[in-house]
Amino acid sequence: MNIIISQALATGLPVITTRHSGLPEQVVDGENGFLVDEGDYLSLAEKILYFMDHAENWARLSTAGRRHVKENYNAHTLLDTQISCYEEIIGDSREADS
Repeated sequence: MNIIISQALATGLPVITTRHSGLPEQVVDGENGFLVDEGDYLSLAEKILYFMDHAENWARLSTAGRRHVKENYNAHTLLDTQISCYEEIIGDSREADS
């Protein structure tokens, strides 16, 4: 999880970022921001121009971004995910010991 991207989405900023690491898990292309391929500066420029020319879509993207962060990156969700990981590791180690 990229904290800066999460913070931007949580404050309602539509995001343009690259398809790198875990970023596509945070930014759903066309829903709460845009994804471009790394090094594809033409697509990046196209998306920036899109935001400039279609300001009416900011509200939809902003709402979707805030909702995505609230649903997927709140303390309860993150804690549940962490507990599940620990339970899986403990379960795997118990099976290996048997």
